[in-house]
Formats: sequence, C-alpha cells, structure tokens
Amino acid sequence: MGPGLPIRVNLLSGCVALAGLAVMIYLGMNEEWSLFVVANTCFFILLIIVTGSFPLPVAPRATADISTAVLFGVALLLEPGIAVFTAVAGKSISYLTVRGLGDRLKLPGYRYPYYKYPFNLGEVAITAGVTSFVFHTLGTTGDYLTPVIILAGGAMYLTNTALITAIVSVEMKINPLLFWWMGTKENGAAEISLLSFGFLGAVVYQESPWTSAALIIPVAVIYVAFSRLASSNTRLEDALERLEALQGRILSTAKLASIGAISLDLAHQIKNPLAIMLGRLEGLQDRLEEGTRERRHVDIAQDAGWRIQDLTQTFTYIGRQEWVDLDIQGLLDESLGMAGLRSSKRVDTSWSIAADLPRIRGNPVLIREALSNFFSNALEAVDEGGHISIDVAQEDEFLAVMISDDGVGIPSDQLELLFEPFHTTKSEAQGLGLFAAKHILEMHQGTVEIQSSKGSGATVIIKFPVAAPEVTLSSLEDELLEESSGGLPVER
Repeated sequence: MGPGLPIRVNLLSGCVALAGLAVMIYLGMNEEWSLFVVANTCFFILLIIVTGSFPLPVAPRATADISTAVLFGVALLLEPGIAVFTAVAGKSISYLTVRGLGDRLKLPGYRYPYYKYPFNLGEVAITAGVTSFVFHTLGTTGDYLTPVIILAGGAMYLTNTALITAIVSVEMKINPLLFWWMGTKENGAAEISLLSFGFLGAVVYQESPWTSAALIIPVAVIYVAFSRLASSNTRLEDALERLEALQGRILSTAKLASIGAISLDLAHQIKNPLAIMLGRLEGLQDRLEEGTRERRHVDIAQDAGWRIQDLTQTFTYIGRQEWVDLDIQGLLDESLGMAGLRSSKRVDTSWSIAADLPRIRGNPVLIREALSNFFSNALEAVDEGGHISIDVAQEDEFLAVMISDDGVGIPSDQLELLFEPFHTTKSEAQGLGLFAAKHILEMHQGTVEIQSSKGSGATVIIKFPVAAPEVTLSSLEDELLEESSGGLPVER
C-alpha cells in the first residue's frame, strides 16, 4: 500500500482495512433505514467532516482531532451498522476534502497520504462498530446505563489505541506495550475528555436534536479562543527561538573576537622572525647542491615558511585582498599535498572529478588552508594503507566537494560539537582547525557538513557557490571588525 514500507506494515494495513469492511457489512445487514435515520446520519456525517477538517489547536504547533467526540456520540445514538456506515462515510469525505481542497480552502486538517486511507478507515470502522455493539448489546437504558457507557468508552479507547499501537510498533520496531503506555500517559486524559464531551452531546441530542445544534455556538467560540491562544503561543515560541539563536550568535561573536584579537597580534609578531628565517634558508639553499637529500629538506622547510608568510599577510591585510577565479582541482591537489607534509602514513587516494566544472571565487590562501584542515583530519583518522576518496561535482548553483575516508569514524554525540572553538578529543590539539575552516567557508558563502558514525569512516561535504557575489573591501573590513575574523588558519 505504502511506497517503501515494509511488507509486514502493508500486510497489517490490508488486514485492518478488510476487517473494517467485514464489520461494516456484518453489522449493516439487518439495519432498517428510515427518513429519520437518514436525516440523523447526514447530520452526524456533516459533524464528522467539520471536526475532521478543523482540528482543535491545543499547543503552538499541535492540534487535536475532536472528531473522536462525535464518533463516540454516533456509536451511542445510532444502531451499530448505521453507526459504522456514518463513521466511515464521514471520515472518508473528511480525508478527501482536506486532501483535495485543504490548500485552496485553507483547512488546517492533517493531509494523510493516500496509502494510509485503507488502514485509517478500517480502524474507524472497527472502533465505531465495537463501541456501538458493546453499548447496544449490554443495554441502552436501565440502572446499569452508566457502567455500560463507561464500558463503551473503554472499548472505543482500547480498540483505537490497540490498532494504532500495532501499526506503529510494526513499522518502527518498538515495544508495543511501552509505546501504548507512553501514549496513554501523554494523551489519555485528552481522549477521556473527548469521550466525555461526546457522551454529553449524545445526551443532549437524545433529548432534543435542536438543542444539540445550539451547542455548535459555544463549541465554535471555544475553537476560536483556542486558535487565537495557540497562534499567540506560536509567535511567542518563535520569538524565543530567535532570541536563543541571537544569544548563540552573540556568544560565537565573542569567541571570534577574542580569537581574532589574539591572532591578529600574533600575525604581526611573527612577521619579523619569519623574514629572518626565510632569509637564512635562502642562504643555506645557495650553499647546497640541487638533488641532494639536504637540499630537498631545506626546500620543504622554505615552502612551509612561505606558506606561513602568505597566511600572516592574508590575515593581517584581509580587507585588502582581491578575490580571484579559482580552479577547484588545483586547490585540492595543493591542499592534499600540504596535509601530506604533516603525516608519514602511506594511504591510497582516489579522485572522481566531473568534466567542465565551473570555477569558484575566493581567496586561494584561505580556501587552501581550510581544505588542508579537512585532509589532515582524514589522514589522522585512517590507518596505514587506508583510503581517502575525493569526489567533485556540480549541484545546481554549487560546486560540491566530498572527502571520504575509511577511518575510525566519529561518535554521533561528537558530530554537533566538531565546529565549536576549543573543542577537541586530542590531547595536544587546540580545537581550532575545523572552527577556522568552517568560518573561512562561510566567508566565501559556502557550507560544510560532516557525516559519520563510529567505526564507519567519515565524509566531509563542502559546497562552494559557483558564482559567488563580489566581496568588497568594506564588507570584509566590516566582518573583520564585527566578528574579528575567526577565519585565521590555525592547526587543530
């Protein structure tokens, strides 16, 4: 019935639908229809349609289907076969009305997928049939009327919850008794209230149908009042969420400010000693013959020194940097090479890069540093002889880069904390590498996401806009002043 659902779920849904059809046929075979019965049936069908199309708001983002009250009243007032027909007809029209005309008429009722209709209607038929059969069999008058009504209400609640618990527990593979008990604790009082309201409505209707029609007015007033209250609560909840998000941004900005101030000072302090070091390395290069082992080590050290020089200049004069068109494959090659200098592991790498990829715009030094951080983490995660794959493809207006490894993976409780400053699981790390990398990507209007679970490796998904807007001098300086640019490339 449902696309993609397990066979056992579809089988159970089909069984419930067939059982509901059997109940409706069996109970309706000997019922006698009259003009009065038809009028009552039409009235209750209309009530079921209205209550199903306009659920009662009970919380900022939660509603309650109050048609349960009408269904209980129908089970008490009408004969079993007629009650089942009324319940199924009303619910069917309600589902189709909300599904087909809900958006056009702005109906707040829940829009069930079509494949859920057989189970829902079967459940309604069985519940209404059992409830009405219990009530009319045990007696509708006499000294035991109150216990009979209580038994009928209990039958309706237990039948309804048992069928829903069965389908949910089969679909979600959870303990049915535990699920039923949790649902009873959370919603039991509300369901009893609806059954009580349905009983009161049935009593009034039994005395005078016209008097029960007058109940529609106070019910409508209650509905409007609850709707306005729920709307106000929704606005308050949205405001609270925005306030919490703003507090988080303020805290993040404070961290960026402290990191940026210290890092900017360090960048200035590093420049002079770095210039001396590079000068000595150049002098040493001139004294060594090319191709020797010592010359290669000096060349590597000098390349690392120039890299530090580029980083300090980029960060110190970030507001004056011009963004250029960049080839993503070249950046990935250089970043992987930079990360490889920090590791002595031998790993296999595989590349899958789509043809004719568009360029991205940005600062090559910063983007290279951000990508190098992700490669370094992948190299640290894999064992000797491990595997790292790099996939690049265009997704709409973005260029997507996926860096996957077959390492130890990341526990689920650590995923949300990966980009927090100073968060690290390594004893000799500062916890700033991923934080800085994420901020660099955000400066370039990009995004990053890490997918992983313990023992199954990790995948970093990075997206760059293929046509990023020009970033002017003033906007970069504003970001540096307001957030102190947490994009300083720092080793994690």
